[in-house]
Amino acid sequence: VTEKRGTAGDPINIIANYIKILTKPQWELFQYHIEFIPDIENKRFRREIISQHRTIFKDVAFDGTTIYTFDDLGDLQEIVCQHPSTSDEVKVILRKVAKNSPDSPVFFHMANLIVRKLLELSGMKLIGRNYYQFDRKIDLDRYKLTLFPGFMTNVNIYEGSLMINVDLSHKVLNKTTVYQRLQDIFSQYQDVKHAQDTSTKELVGQIVLTTYNSKTYKIDEIAWERSPSQSFPMRDGSQCSFIKYYLDKYQVKIIDPNQPLLVSKPSKKDRRAGVTSPFLLVPELCCVTGISDVMRSDFQFMKEMASYTHVDAPTRYNRLRQFVTDIHQNPECQDELGKWNIKLDTDLVKFEGRLLDAEQILYFDRNIRYNYNEADWSREGRSMRHISAKSLLHWIVVFPTKEEQIASGLIDALLQVCKPFGMHVEYPTIQQLDNDRPESYLQALKYSISHNTDLVLCVLSNGRKDRYDALKKYLCLDNPVPSQMVLTKTLTRRNQLMSVATKIGIQINAKLGGEVWGVQIPTKTLMVIGMDSYHDSKRRGASVGAFVASTNPSLTKFYSRVIYQRTAQELMDGLAVCMNDALKEYHRNNNSLPEKIVIYRDGVSDGQLAVVAEHELPQIIETFPKIMPGYEPKLAVVIVKKRGNARFFQVDGRNIQNPHPGTIIDHTVTSAEWYDFYLISQCARQGTVAPTHYNVIWDRTNFKVDHMQRLTYKLCHLYYNWPGTIRVPAVCQYAHKLAFLVGQSLHQDFSVTLANKLFYL
Repeated sequence: VTEKRGTAGDPINIIANYIKILTKPQWELFQYHIEFIPDIENKRFRREIISQHRTIFKDVAFDGTTIYTFDDLGDLQEIVCQHPSTSDEVKVILRKVAKNSPDSPVFFHMANLIVRKLLELSGMKLIGRNYYQFDRKIDLDRYKLTLFPGFMTNVNIYEGSLMINVDLSHKVLNKTTVYQRLQDIFSQYQDVKHAQDTSTKELVGQIVLTTYNSKTYKIDEIAWERSPSQSFPMRDGSQCSFIKYYLDKYQVKIIDPNQPLLVSKPSKKDRRAGVTSPFLLVPELCCVTGISDVMRSDFQFMKEMASYTHVDAPTRYNRLRQFVTDIHQNPECQDELGKWNIKLDTDLVKFEGRLLDAEQILYFDRNIRYNYNEADWSREGRSMRHISAKSLLHWIVVFPTKEEQIASGLIDALLQVCKPFGMHVEYPTIQQLDNDRPESYLQALKYSISHNTDLVLCVLSNGRKDRYDALKKYLCLDNPVPSQMVLTKTLTRRNQLMSVATKIGIQINAKLGGEVWGVQIPTKTLMVIGMDSYHDSKRRGASVGAFVASTNPSLTKFYSRVIYQRTAQELMDGLAVCMNDALKEYHRNNNSLPEKIVIYRDGVSDGQLAVVAEHELPQIIETFPKIMPGYEPKLAVVIVKKRGNARFFQVDGRNIQNPHPGTIIDHTVTSAEWYDFYLISQCARQGTVAPTHYNVIWDRTNFKVDHMQRLTYKLCHLYYNWPGTIRVPAVCQYAHKLAFLVGQSLHQDFSVTLANKLFYL
């Protein structure tokens, strides 16, 4: 694509969370690898040792292993220094690695180091990857937590120029150590095995921060048989106990010599650096970061957290502007920038974005236009006839006897709300249970499901996972029937029953294979596909790839499959099968094959782009002639990325606000090398809206840039679980829902008889 900028829509003024680096330095930079003998792991001590020799290391940037300097220090140099804590002699060996110009890729790494130095000079402290303001910490004593506000930064070259992407970051630290948490758990159980199992369940998967060097690690297991009193081999071959190691290295005294050790497997980054052995951590010296599942389910706690972390657009903008001002007003920061001949802009970057027109939402006999500020048509949709409404003639409602009144109320409400949708709904078969045990539900279903059952609706007294999983397994695998689970607490909210029943009615029609609403799709021979993946919670190392394809011209009917993958090859093989079956289903529905196919691929990091382009893409293309000789549809592959750090603010007079749904940004802060764009398709009820990044890595469709962007926005309107726009194309969200159901509850492929229904909604 030679021109990746569109023109459709109205121009709007945008500010982005990027700071331009105005002057690109003109210098040569010497790069040295640095080695400490004996080895020193603590980065703070390494920096202090380097700073002892200011005459040699005048203007340097140091990342812990590499020094960058203007001065040629020779090919090899040895310096004798003192350990800042023990005063022992430390030998520092410098080896020249390279001489770099500002055009070198090393410059990005270097620029990132300089920016991180600015954060340090501003008084912030490093926790994990980002810097935080300890003087602005918020103590949540009721929950034994501390919240640190801070910033994440990243320097990169964008279409406009070299820029710093800066955003707010928050780090939650538990005031109790992992050791104290283990003590609490063990005090609750007399049985040691039970206490160990509970500890493992709670702690494995958590991210911990080490108190001695502020590094973060993921706990992969707990080594109950290991303890700090045991020894481990040092690099020189000698043995050293954990107790002695921490005392010598960090001047930290371990109190309990018999506590177990935490095991953290090396990350991809560690493995690239040659680390193959797991890290063994001492619980006493680790604090859990983030929030637990128990806290996550506490509404009051989450509300309080959101008041600090879900910052609205004007507040976020003001904090980011203050960040820029603070750097410009800090003499030390200015000296640091001056040292490298770097000048920063005095404000965040400003440019023009575009706002696309609101879509018309098509129902059976009427069309509606929504308010583009909200992109929500739930009120209008309540009384609209669906494009294609399915009948509900033979359905079963299962509930414990104690919930009879609630269940009856729901049935009556569904009979009422489904009529305007055009759905013909008969009264269901009722199955009352003596209790709410999983086996009671299953027994009732085995007894009552027949070959013509359209749907099973289960009323559940709570969200017990084992019961939900057992029911979904039975209804997706053993006896495949679309099913709807409803919690009693959802049905007992005051004056909410009709509203809840309306949502359930829409969901049921979609699950039966109905089409609820649509949007205008000019191309009548197009197939769109959504792909996403999710790690299986039980099958270690396995992940579920979900594949959802449209099977009609209006992109309102879908065919869904999953791929279980442990290796890249399994994914390739599964992809070919899915593509083959989806095209056959399309042909069955339309008596023809699609001329154009657009694949939206979610769940791919920048590092995996090559895998998609070099392996997945050829696999898909090879499938086409196998369907029909000479069949060559025009294909596009778009990578969908939700987790970026770009944030945009719309300037409306003097007001700063979230950009409206339909906002497109396709220049200045996009890539200089990719065909990419940002789209804000959803409305943020609170906080700052997060844009979605789309990277078109392959395109033979001949779609204009405007058409690709418009199609993407249209697809964000077709998710039948929400009468409004969502953050990604509906096929991606369907794929996410399917992968989640399989990875969390089914742990195996579902019955193919359900593939043409959105049974997983």
